Amino acid sequence: MRRLAVVALATAFLLSGLIEAKAAWFGSKKKATTDQAVQTQAAGQVAQKEQAVKKEPAKMSDRAKEESEKARKALMERRLNELDNTEWQIELTPLSGKGKKESDAILFKNKQVSIFNFSKKGFPSTNFTLTVQPDGNIVWETMQTSDKSGIAFWRGEMDATMQKMSGILSHQIDDKTKQDFSFVSIGKKSVPVSGN
Repeated sequence: MRRLAVVALATAFLLSGLIEAKAAWFGSKKKATTDQAVQTQAAGQVAQKEQAVKKEPAKMSDRAKEESEKARKALMERRLNELDNTEWQIELTPLSGKGKKESDAILFKNKQVSIFNFSKKGFPSTNFTLTVQPDGNIVWETMQTSDKSGIAFWRGEMDATMQKMSGILSHQIDDKTKQDFSFVSIGKKSVPVSGN
């Protein structure tokens, strides 16, 4: 489009030169006035083409953004389906350095997450958010609440192959007691699909 605008502008200048020469040859003032009108019209057309060129990238940008968003949503849906019906064995380590490591298991099933030992403490299965990072890593997060055991905030990150996971658990037992853990996966398996 830019080349077309340059060619149109050059043509306008050439035409204006030819028109001026023709006007001088015939000595017609009326012809010169007509030439100015032609030049003005040509300049207006060039300006319109330049405006069209400026608008075109914005349209393409919107289309590109729309396509990118569709691809991102499709990727998230695919990753969510890949994660569903998997069980991850994890090892929890207290961030304080006090206490011993604990084993647990995280189950992703029916688009929800549950943690086995925390289920025993009254934490139900919950929905979770899933985000695919630009580097392909996957982040999931959830908050679980229990009447008797407080609030648990989970944040896990998986590599792009979805074979390894690490993360953080912050367990707010009550207003005064909080325990923070890091965790890593030590195993992963698929679980049978059920209607529940």
